[in-house]
Amino acid sequence: MICVTIACGSHTRMISEHQHLAEDGIKLAELRLDFLRRTPELHRLIPERPTATLVTVRRKQDGGLWLDTEEKRQMLLRSAIAAEPEFVDLEVDIADKIPPFGKTHRIISYHNTEAMPENLNALHREMSEKSPFFIKIAASPKNIEEMLRLLNFVKAKNNEAKAKGKDGVRVIGICMGELGKVSRILAKKFAMPYTYATFSSERIIAPGILEYRELRDLYRYEQINAETDVFGVIGNPLGHTLSPLIHNRSFISNNINAVYVPFQLTGIDVPFLINYAETFALKGLSVTIPHKLTVMHSLTRAEAAVEKIGACNTVVFHNGERLGYNTDYTAAVSVIEKTLGGNYSDETSVLKHKEALVLGCGGVGKALSYGLKQRGANVNVTDRKPEKAEALAKQLGCGFINWNERNSFKTDILVNGTSVGMFPHIDEMPLEKTALQPETLVFDAVYNPENTLLIKSARARGCKTVTGTEMFVVQACLQFKLFTGQKASPSLMRDIIKEAVGHAASGG
Repeated sequence: MICVTIACGSHTRMISEHQHLAEDGIKLAELRLDFLRRTPELHRLIPERPTATLVTVRRKQDGGLWLDTEEKRQMLLRSAIAAEPEFVDLEVDIADKIPPFGKTHRIISYHNTEAMPENLNALHREMSEKSPFFIKIAASPKNIEEMLRLLNFVKAKNNEAKAKGKDGVRVIGICMGELGKVSRILAKKFAMPYTYATFSSERIIAPGILEYRELRDLYRYEQINAETDVFGVIGNPLGHTLSPLIHNRSFISNNINAVYVPFQLTGIDVPFLINYAETFALKGLSVTIPHKLTVMHSLTRAEAAVEKIGACNTVVFHNGERLGYNTDYTAAVSVIEKTLGGNYSDETSVLKHKEALVLGCGGVGKALSYGLKQRGANVNVTDRKPEKAEALAKQLGCGFINWNERNSFKTDILVNGTSVGMFPHIDEMPLEKTALQPETLVFDAVYNPENTLLIKSARARGCKTVTGTEMFVVQACLQFKLFTGQKASPSLMRDIIKEAVGHAASGG
């Protein structure tokens, strides 16, 4: 079940949003009375409630907005219980001051916005003595190991509660922050009775909380079960990634029981997640900046391209092995060849003997340089940091030019593997417009926006062009096949990306 939190300043809006949730099929709503600008009028909010209701009045120290005295807060909680909503949230340190009454069930809660409690067992014992119907522990893990410690603890307690039947007390465990977002999506995997979501993405009432329609419709929270396969993306940051959108929508289209979730990790967290992938029921991972090299140290096997490029963007967990792939280079080269009238399956490539210049020697630049060279192109690399370009040139056996020479270098294929031109810096180009020659094919790995200033300028000068969207779609389709064994729809992915990018550009 999804519990949707309504946190707004007016009674009228709170009532309206509550009614909207009921009409949208939501069964449980949390009313955050601490958000109301005027004294809460319980007679307007509780008696005619359209769904099961949880009443919460959160203190500032617990992440709430209550500004009046603690005495008045506790008096309000007692009054709310007397109105008999289905649930009331009581912090563990004040629960003894507000005895059980009537039909209202008590959720005994603990909040720590700074850290993870050291002794979860002792905390659970204390909370269990407060007549709880549910126990809720919300904390802030500093790494994935701490997050997993809480989730495994919660799962064990919930399994114990299930064995006890109606006498068992189930636990909700919330890991706050971007790292903990996955704990909200996969709550059912850890036997939690419900998870929290916000009514609107414009109201982020707790770090890492998702908007309820996203949780319900994209991540299909209500359909997650023991058989649901979990896939994900690891990177930092992940606010820009469209991978959860395209993969989850593709799972829906292909009727696959799977969910794709974001893991925003630091470098030291990567091996821990890989080692404990089974705990999350992980079957595969997409890997993005800055972990494409880091993740290689945790693989048991990798395709030759991964070793040669020095970057892995796809991990598949199979029969105890961690298999590494790079779909970037195949995707990019195949769309370039198609634009030039060739095919990646051709034994002799249309790229053979063509001059190529790759700008940027990060993960994408490495993948493109390797792929172009594999298909017979004469590859030259450059980067703002010349030592990176020199190292890649030596590694792949290709040419190197100084960054300052890029505008005068004559080439058949120009590849932008940098982030120059990416939203919001859409008025930037990685080289001068006058450097673009009509006979040059221009490829830009940036896909947000699809039509970067480089792409627009290249078309204006008569160049053939390949956008980052095309590469992104093909590499995502290749990942999807590696993950599921099934084919994804390129047209569906392309439409999803264009819709999402257009929505973001319009400020929607």
